[in-house]
Amino acid sequence: MPAATIRMRAAHLYYLLFGAFQCGTVSAIDPGYIEAVEADVAEFASNEFHPPVSSGWMGNVEDGSVHLMDLNGFSEYLQEKSPGSFIFYKNLPGNFKERLHRDYLATGDIDRVKKDIFKYTRESKD
Repeated sequence: MPAATIRMRAAHLYYLLFGAFQCGTVSAIDPGYIEAVEADVAEFASNEFHPPVSSGWMGNVEDGSVHLMDLNGFSEYLQEKSPGSFIFYKNLPGNFKERLHRDYLATGDIDRVKKDIFKYTRESKD
C-alpha cells in the first residue's frame, strides 16, 4: 500500500474519531422530566400526588379526559367508543349507570364496563 494512502486513511480515522468525541451522542435529560418522575415516585411512597411547580412533562386539563368525571360525559364517551353497548346502557336504571361509571373511573377498563352492561341488563330485568 502506498504511503500516501496510509496517511490518508490515518487522517480519515483521526477526523472520524475526533468528530465522534467532539460531537458525541451524549445528551442531558430534561430536568422537567426528572421532576415529573420524582413526583410519580413520591406518590407511591405517600399516596398523595404533588405535581412539580413548572413542568412541561405533566399532563394538562385540555386533553378531554375531564369530561369523563361526570356521568353525562361518561355516557357520551361510551356512546362514541361502543355504540352497541350504549344501546343497552341507556336503558339501565340510574344506579347501574352510576356503578358502571365508578368502576370505569377506578379501573379505566372499557371492556370490563361493556361486560358489566350486559350483566346489569340481565339483573335489571329480574
